Amino acid sequence: MIDAKTTAALLLASLAAIYLVVTAPAPLPDGETVQAARVGVPVRTLLDAANTANAAARKVFTERIVSRGQEAGLVFAEDWLRPEREAGPLPALFLRSVAAQLQEQRSPLALFLGSDSPINPSNGFKGEQVRSFIVLKQDRKPRYFEMADLGIQVALYADVAVAAGCVSCHNGHPKSPKHDWVLGDVMGAATWTYPRSTMSDRDLRIGVAQVYDAIERAYRAYLDKSRRFAEPPSIGSGWPEKGQRRLPDADTFMAAVKEASAMAILNIAVLLQ
Repeated sequence: MIDAKTTAALLLASLAAIYLVVTAPAPLPDGETVQAARVGVPVRTLLDAANTANAAARKVFTERIVSRGQEAGLVFAEDWLRPEREAGPLPALFLRSVAAQLQEQRSPLALFLGSDSPINPSNGFKGEQVRSFIVLKQDRKPRYFEMADLGIQVALYADVAVAAGCVSCHNGHPKSPKHDWVLGDVMGAATWTYPRSTMSDRDLRIGVAQVYDAIERAYRAYLDKSRRFAEPPSIGSGWPEKGQRRLPDADTFMAAVKEASAMAILNIAVLLQ
């Protein structure tokens, strides 16, 4: 009989294969260990892991691509998708791109960035989201709840202003309902949803793999756009900085994201509730 400690060890080993190497879900073990691998993993384990990966990606993109890229002469704008616009996505739009990539994969995971002071009214919270966000703003702890009418599990995670660019962009935007944001403010919440309350460890591994894949696809979309600039940045292993108009390739960017998130995800997976 497999005890809880052994089950956690098996799950940790299989998760390590995807988070630290990360290409596709690792195979399930064979024989009598299969039953141990098929534990009823609570949904918050996947939602916490997915948010950890996405938060790391957004932090790397904001601090090392957008902030330093602007110093190097790169432009990031709200209308970056317009064919004639030589610009990359703002951090919130990078998150939206990740969400769109998840949807294209037909992943059961869904991502939404909401706020009680949104620039776009469609990003405003509704119903239970409003009540949960009021409390989240006070203690900045995730909120988990079920929206029974939609048949989904929901988790809200504080979206904190971590870079000066986030603050200046929202304060200066003509459609922003709030113009006094400061660094460290909770500007909104990353909202993750999933249609079940529990899953197998295989579903957990697939879910996190899909998040990493969506992040990579979103970043590649920006690289593809940058190659069409009149003065395209050099793309390789370097990062942008003042006087250096360059961008890391997708492998380099993803290595930074995984370095910033993999161990935290492993810790989340081990602390199954």
